[in-house]
Amino acid sequence: MTLTHWYVPSLVTSVFFLLGMITLYWNLADRAIRYFEKRGKKFDKEGVRTMVGIIYMAAFVLLLQLIVSHQTTTWVFMNFQLFAVVFVSYFLLLGIKLWQWVVTAILFMLINGTITETLSWLYTFIFVAFFFIMKLLKRRKHYDHWDFVKYIVVAMAFSAALWVVVAFRLHLTVNIVLAELLYMFIMLVIVYFYVNLLYRDAATLAQLTYNTNFDELTHAKNFFAFRTTFGKSFENQRTEDRPFTVMLFDIDHFKSINDTYGHLAGDYVLERLALLIEKYLQSVDKELVLYRTGGEEFTILFDDYDLATARVHAEKIGELIRQAAFKYEDQAIHLSISIGLTQQHPDDEDSTTLYKRADGYLYHSKNNGRDQVTAK
Repeated sequence: MTLTHWYVPSLVTSVFFLLGMITLYWNLADRAIRYFEKRGKKFDKEGVRTMVGIIYMAAFVLLLQLIVSHQTTTWVFMNFQLFAVVFVSYFLLLGIKLWQWVVTAILFMLINGTITETLSWLYTFIFVAFFFIMKLLKRRKHYDHWDFVKYIVVAMAFSAALWVVVAFRLHLTVNIVLAELLYMFIMLVIVYFYVNLLYRDAATLAQLTYNTNFDELTHAKNFFAFRTTFGKSFENQRTEDRPFTVMLFDIDHFKSINDTYGHLAGDYVLERLALLIEKYLQSVDKELVLYRTGGEEFTILFDDYDLATARVHAEKIGELIRQAAFKYEDQAIHLSISIGLTQQHPDDEDSTTLYKRADGYLYHSKNNGRDQVTAK
């Protein structure tokens, strides 16, 4: 091996090229997600990954097609195109519509000058069917060893069919087709385990992120997540002049619940209360989040809500808890909550000032009869 010649088998270079392309996609998708996160924009992570995947793979396949168009060796990158289909269908489950495939296929045939050839249309039909069958296969995955077997059998069956069509159209020898199918098989195996390893690492990271940001008992977001979001919302209100209201509340006489019914009853109350309130918040605005910021203390951040609008929801939440049925081991438990509510003021020095004011109003509610809202 020298600076000008790499004496490496084509299979090895193909594998490293393919793994590099997959890793690059993951990096680009993560960068896109971080871009939106830094700007505090509301977005769907899976939607971002899908859009990046569609653009990336379309550019990848189109580039390969342009490189080999109008050449006698148009088949040399075919396995990479097949891998693109496997990747976006089986591993990414991208929502590419049938009409989008038709437009793309016609574009490719125009580039190759093969739009009038019957075999090109047959190839296109099998190619598109390959995508949808692999996608269906992934959706019916059972997460056992048979998943790998079905993945290999289906992917190789479609690959073989496509290579047969290409062999007829370009008059390729049997040896070439068999060699390419062998390369395809080896790369399918390597990519399957490589991508699953990436997903496993991503799942581990997601679990760690969940544990860092969510309360284990109530599944509401925890104080760490609250502190991060609270600071950002406070600064956004300052720079963008948007209303921002903070609601703090806790359960009245929670200690007596633990003392009377036991700590398991207390856990039940916390868990059910959080579930009821989160369900209400989702029905109002899917961006509203419940945070457990203390033992029996919770917080809701009303971004883009003024004090009057947030108070309406605070009172409805108070009524919801008052009317809800809490029953533990055949014992009915009657609950109420005390609420402190305040909107960010232009002269608030920092987020701590805002939080302390809401906390003060919460204790005003508790010290003046409980089961009420104090809002200023």
